[in-house]
Amino acid sequence: MHRRCVLLLAAIASAQGTKYGENHITTTFDSQIVEQRAFPAPNVTLYSPAFAPNASFAPGWFDGTEGATSEEDLDKFLKDFARKNAAWATYGNADFVSEEGKNFPYVHLANSGNSSSKVRIWIQGSVHGNEPGGDEATLALLGAMDADPSWAAGFLNKLDIIVLPRYNPDGNAYFQRTLATNIDPNRDHTKLARQQTRDIKDWFSAYSPYVAIDMHEYTTRTRYAGDYSNAADGMFSAAKNLNIHPAIRELAETVFAPAINASLKSKGLRGEPYMTASRTNPPVLDEAGTDAKIGRNAMGLTQSVTFLFETRGIGLANQSFKRRTLAGLQMILGVLETARDQAETVYSTIEGAVKEVVTSREPVVVTDYTTYSNRTWMMVDTRNGDVVQIPVEFASTTPASPNRTVARPAGYIIPRAWSDLAKRLRISGLEVESMSEAFSGEVEVYEITSSSLAGSYYEGAVLNTVMTSASVQEVQLPKGSFWVSTAQKNAGLAFVALEPENIDSYVSFGIVPMEVGDVYPVFRKM
Repeated sequence: MHRRCVLLLAAIASAQGTKYGENHITTTFDSQIVEQRAFPAPNVTLYSPAFAPNASFAPGWFDGTEGATSEEDLDKFLKDFARKNAAWATYGNADFVSEEGKNFPYVHLANSGNSSSKVRIWIQGSVHGNEPGGDEATLALLGAMDADPSWAAGFLNKLDIIVLPRYNPDGNAYFQRTLATNIDPNRDHTKLARQQTRDIKDWFSAYSPYVAIDMHEYTTRTRYAGDYSNAADGMFSAAKNLNIHPAIRELAETVFAPAINASLKSKGLRGEPYMTASRTNPPVLDEAGTDAKIGRNAMGLTQSVTFLFETRGIGLANQSFKRRTLAGLQMILGVLETARDQAETVYSTIEGAVKEVVTSREPVVVTDYTTYSNRTWMMVDTRNGDVVQIPVEFASTTPASPNRTVARPAGYIIPRAWSDLAKRLRISGLEVESMSEAFSGEVEVYEITSSSLAGSYYEGAVLNTVMTSASVQEVQLPKGSFWVSTAQKNAGLAFVALEPENIDSYVSFGIVPMEVGDVYPVFRKM
């Protein structure tokens, strides 16, 4: 019986392309000439565990099956750091555990001065467990602060910072992209399918940062125009969703983004906007999108300046790790130094934008689009290691353009029977009121006019793309139904979840199953 079970599990894993744990990708090292000419090791000192004089590594670090810094070493580093800098650093463990019961150690950096007007900053690494440059860069930041406490103090006069180096400890232990359940945690920000996602979202919502940083790595093995690979040491993207207040998006794009690029250049590193390729030969590149299921936009929709940082590294194992870590550190510093030096502007801009979001009558952007233009991109010629510019088609989302918009309602009414939707919205930081009386009144109602189901699973769901028509109707709903006012800071998260035609809505993910002719059971009160 045991052998039959093993064979069955093996067959299932083969059919699905994944197994439980250890879902490693193929390691593809840079050639020696590419490494030496395009990505030489920097002459800097880094103070994270991987670069300590007595650093030791698991054998799998050298073939891409294990990370650089173990769970034990990371925890010890954070504890030692907080103990040595107790005046302004506090070690903590989140009050929840991962899917396999692992802890979430973090540090909180703060001093006691003017705490109510400081710029709160959230930094997270290792959302994907096989991207070690991200969490190592957060540790390198702490190491630099430990090495120069007076420099660190200069930040904390203006900033309050939480550093969560390892968002996905199970994935890190297995050195795989996903959670232990093989759900991608960076695609779970709307549907909130996993308890671990919900727990971290609760924490993030309670902290309510003004600025958020999400550390990742990108794959290096993609080849463009046949012989070229991406030359960027760091790619970065602000949150792009058009329901983020324009002043916050402008602050990110015109103040923070240039500072991030300048920080990379100051160490001889190369930066580009974050992109993925819809075609590689000839190259067609797409800038980071507006979808709220992904961390950068979900966090940005809390009306914060949010950045995705991607250093090169997926599939490189230990190769060029010092340069990769330095690139992540420099991008973080680009944000922190800007937030410190322009703290009053950052604070007042975001506070002012939040007040306008609460009172806004602007339309809700449900869908958007981009247009392509020609530009060049920094690439490495893999034949000789030269860094060159090659022509590409590029779809910019700075900014995207609105496609479908709808009038902003005063709020949404959710029937009591759909209480799980209210729970999800509360976890996302929205205020959801339980109605003390039955509701009877006129609302705007959506009817599903078309529905198209995807042909395969996406992160555990079969996506449903719908179109709707709206009408005004009288409805009666029982006591205990839910009211979601749009006069609140995180209203944008309600828009993307509750407007059924949005690509990341509860209808899209099948949380509210709909087909043609159905009346959508979430009502808009105009």
